[in-house]
Amino acid sequence: MTKKWLELIIEVSEALAEDASARILEAGASAVEERDGATGASVLITHITFEDGATKKLRSIEALLATLGVGKSAITLKNIEDQDWIAQSRGHFKGEAYGERLWVRPPWDESETPQGRVELLIEPGLAFGTGRHPSTHLALLAIERMCARNPPERMVDLGSGSGILGVAALLYGARRVTAFDLDPKAVEETIALAERNGVGDRMTALGTTLTPTALGEWWGQVDFIAANIFLDALRELAPLIHGALAPRGRAVLAGIGYEGAETLARIYEEAGFRVETTNQIEEWASIEVIKP
Repeated sequence: MTKKWLELIIEVSEALAEDASARILEAGASAVEERDGATGASVLITHITFEDGATKKLRSIEALLATLGVGKSAITLKNIEDQDWIAQSRGHFKGEAYGERLWVRPPWDESETPQGRVELLIEPGLAFGTGRHPSTHLALLAIERMCARNPPERMVDLGSGSGILGVAALLYGARRVTAFDLDPKAVEETIALAERNGVGDRMTALGTTLTPTALGEWWGQVDFIAANIFLDALRELAPLIHGALAPRGRAVLAGIGYEGAETLARIYEEAGFRVETTNQIEEWASIEVIKP
C-alpha cells in the first residue's frame, strides 16, 4: 500500500535556517532539505507520515518554530505519496474527465480527448497535483463554474503545486494567472505545465506568498482566487485574500477536511466575505466565497 505523507514547506530567513532545521528534527520530522528562497530567505522542506501522532508532531514543529519568530503563515502543508506511486503511475494514471469540460491526461496516454472537452496535459510528479486528489477536484469544479459565468481577467493560484488550477483556468479562458508557492520546485513545475499546455505567456509564478508587495498593481483588483492549501494557512490568509480581491471578487478555499468547513466558513464571514456554497468529495470539502 502506498504510504502517504504530509509535506511541510517552511520559509525562514537565511540566518534562522540552521536553528529552524534543528527544531524541526527535534519535533520528530524526517530529514530537512534546505533550498534557496527569495533574497535573504531559505525554504525548508520536511515530511511527516500520516499515522498516529502526525498532528502532534505538526503542532510541536509549529510551537518550536514560533520560539524563533516563525509563524504559521510561513508554513505550507501538502499531501503527497511515495515515489512508488510515480513509478507505477504509467499503469494507473490515464486520461480522466473533470466536471463538464476538462480532460486531464499524461503524455503516455494517447487516447483521443472526448468531444467538447479541453485537454490539459500533465506529467505526474511527487508532491504536485494531478487533479485526482479530492481537494484539487473540488477546486477544479469551482474554477469551471467561475469561468463558465465570466472568465476572470486576473486570477491567483495560491499554493499552486503543479499549477494545474491556474493552467485549467487559462484553458477555460482566464486572461492572466499569478501563481504563488513557497516551494521553488513547485514554481518550476507551474511554469513548465503552463508552457506544456500553450499558456505560458499568460502565467506568472512566484516563490513567495500572497502580500500587497508581491501582487503589486493587482492588489485589490483580482477577480478570482483558488487556494488549495490547509485550514491553518487559509485562516492566516483570510485578510490578505480579502484585500487582494476586487469588489464582487470570488475565491474557492480547498484542502480542508469536511469537519473543518464550518469553522472556515465562520472565519471568512468574520473577515468580511459572504459564503456562497460548501461542497464535499469523500472526506474533503471546499468553500466558495464572495467579497461584497
